[in-house]
Amino acid sequence: MTPVTETLAPGARPGWTGRLWTETETVYAAILDHPFIKGLTSGELSTDSFVQFISQDTHYLQEYVRTLLTLAAKAPDFAATRLLTTHAAAAAAAETGLHAELMTDLGRDPAELLAFDVRPATRAYTSFLLATAFSGSFAEGLAAVIPCFWIYAEVGKHLNQLGSPNPVYQRWIDSYASDDYLTEVLLALDLTDQVGTALSPEAEAVARQRFRTAAQYEWMFWDAAYRLEEWPV
Repeated sequence: MTPVTETLAPGARPGWTGRLWTETETVYAAILDHPFIKGLTSGELSTDSFVQFISQDTHYLQEYVRTLLTLAAKAPDFAATRLLTTHAAAAAAAETGLHAELMTDLGRDPAELLAFDVRPATRAYTSFLLATAFSGSFAEGLAAVIPCFWIYAEVGKHLNQLGSPNPVYQRWIDSYASDDYLTEVLLALDLTDQVGTALSPEAEAVARQRFRTAAQYEWMFWDAAYRLEEWPV
């Protein structure tokens, strides 16, 4: 049996998702080159940046869950509904469990996470996801959420190969490099490929733009945490 980690090579995927990834390879390369990501593996990322990251991820996941549940209601069949609701439940568990445990491991109070308001990049990203899910087609909404599924899996795999001297950072890495998570991502990618085959050229172009925009927001999310982004006024 081929290990899950060998089946996720993005450039090797056939079908619509493979084409989607090809158009965002420069975005993914910029993510891997970002000092936030490099700081995880060197251990030099500041604790404050990491705490801001998981605080914003807490806010993000709350809206991400709502987005997934909205898509689940629009899904073309129950298999797609089940997949999306399963991932929504996993995201909710991460928001309530993993983040608090990471804070404790850092010697910080988990309640501190709620002291952070929603920062500009987080607000923009989640507003984009919710608006697309509510007002767009199922294909558009799915294309908008897939970068979060997929990029985190690829970044987790990349980071796991390098490791981190910081045990807290390594624990976060492990959560996104696990075979359970990668299997879930593959199922979502297979669903996306199925949906993509039925799209008209016009609908496919719109969904493709949603995918690219979400990928760009992924870079912005890490960059905002690294910069300790605040509202300017």
